Amino acid sequence: MMQRLLTTLLACVALVSATVQAKLIQHAYYSQAIEGSYIDTDPNRTISVYLPKDYDTSTQNYPVLYFLGAYNWPARFAQSLAKRFDTFVQDGHSMDFIVVMLDGDTPLRGSFYVNSKAHGNFEDFVMKEALPFVDANYRISKQPEDTAIAGFSMGGTGALRFAAKYPQHFGHVYAMSPGMFSEQGMQDSYLADEKAVAGYKLFRQQLAKAADPAAFMANAFADYQGLKLWQQGVDHSNLALVLAYGSAFAGTQSEVFGPHYTEVESSKGAWQGGFGELLRLYTNPSVLSKLQSVHVEVGNKDEYPWISEGNMRLGELSRASNSKVQVEVFEGDHSSRFGERISQRVLPHFATVFSERAEL
Repeated sequence: MMQRLLTTLLACVALVSATVQAKLIQHAYYSQAIEGSYIDTDPNRTISVYLPKDYDTSTQNYPVLYFLGAYNWPARFAQSLAKRFDTFVQDGHSMDFIVVMLDGDTPLRGSFYVNSKAHGNFEDFVMKEALPFVDANYRISKQPEDTAIAGFSMGGTGALRFAAKYPQHFGHVYAMSPGMFSEQGMQDSYLADEKAVAGYKLFRQQLAKAADPAAFMANAFADYQGLKLWQQGVDHSNLALVLAYGSAFAGTQSEVFGPHYTEVESSKGAWQGGFGELLRLYTNPSVLSKLQSVHVEVGNKDEYPWISEGNMRLGELSRASNSKVQVEVFEGDHSSRFGERISQRVLPHFATVFSERAEL
């Protein structure tokens, strides 16, 4: 199996900085976990690996940070992040760890990094394909204390879910503006938007009647690709988000796009759970006891107010219980300060976490 992967999947592009000598290697990877999804997600994925500048001259095993991309982010986001990593090192900062970047892009622009019949089994792609691939091909420490997972927006949500579920792999988690519901958050989100909900119900009806469901979906999803997702207004993008979320969390084997909770009351738990379970997980002492560190950050003026409210609620509960969860609220919106936060908060955070670990 591994030999076949090495011979067929290692079509890679190395982007080397002449001044830093760190490098980004992008591996083409065919995912059996994603193959055959209902909405025809491309199983040809990219595993992007950013190596420290001394990787080729050292024999040490390195700590590793897995970073999950946001909704509507294709794999090329890794190239932009790599340039920021280069600048961080050029400015004299230490970055003695590997960064592995993965995306969750689909025809509906986001898998939420869970297994679903609609998008494909993205949890399995991360845990059963990407992690073993990195383990087999790079010198990394396999200790959870030396392994972190982070992400932005949808990727932050995914990072929190993975860390809670797989503490034997991930000892640290850092979530940037993750989708998270407070107790009442779903009612304030796009999942309750009247136009988006009406569009979702109409889509389900049309899909059920379609003579060729694959052709119908390909045509329906065409306007969600690239910048077209945002260019037709908030009603358009909200519908795309509801379609992506509903099929990820509320779909079943018989109904890939599950009924909205306003249609079937029993489905409400599934719709609430996608973003809502994070508050429960990260106030659970049993979950937190297995993790080394938990850091969450959110802007106080997020365009999606329920994101600010959900993360701030986690902060309130964490402070009240004196838990290890650190929630940082910064002045800003959802994404305008993303690059700055990577350079000034995320990278220094893990440089410190991993250096302290190395000194033990």
